[in-house]
Amino acid sequence: RCLSDWSSDVCSSDLLVRDDVPADVVEKERATLETLSRNEGKPEAALPKIVEGRLGGFFKDVVLLEQPYAKDDKQSIQQFIGKAGVVRFAQVEIG
Repeated sequence: RCLSDWSSDVCSSDLLVRDDVPADVVEKERATLETLSRNEGKPEAALPKIVEGRLGGFFKDVVLLEQPYAKDDKQSIQQFIGKAGVVRFAQVEIG
């Protein structure tokens, strides 16, 4: 049943965990978020924390285990599956 519930989540990514995101992609996103935060007039001293928080949002969008669980968006898929692990997954499109 757990797998059935979990499989109802839609994932547009083949990235399972943060470590699967290429370092150059993370650095490019970090630079973009830093520029965006500066342009918004955020205090220079607070920029590192602001950027890290926004980077967390980026990971929630692109990493499967950090995406919100479809039946309870207050928890991530990782929180839903608990100590269970995912070795690999495949996305299948029917139709």
